[in-house]
Amino acid sequence: MSSVRTPLDAENEPTLTELFDALADERRRRILDAVERADPRLPVALLANALAPDDADEDDVRTLRVSLVHSHLPRLDDAGLLSYDRDDRVVSSTPTTTRALSVVDAGREVPR
Repeated sequence: MSSVRTPLDAENEPTLTELFDALADERRRRILDAVERADPRLPVALLANALAPDDADEDDVRTLRVSLVHSHLPRLDDAGLLSYDRDDRVVSSTPTTTRALSVVDAGREVPR
């Protein structure tokens, strides 16, 4: 698959392949939405609590936090869709976060 850059991309923005690959997972789309609505820097622990179902117990939230730290956040950071500070365990949005969410919103409007 080719690495075609999306229009108006800067060098550090994701290719279409990277964008669609990162957005293919529902949890990653929910992460971007939560990060976009949060204060400038969102601790991973608060993100895990925000994403956990209402009936989640401490073990469920811990498991979710581990999947965020080891899978979802690095992938979104590598694609340039958010900024993940691994040392401080905080995430923040980037200009690309907003554009990625606009792709998600456009996809919701497409009739099936």
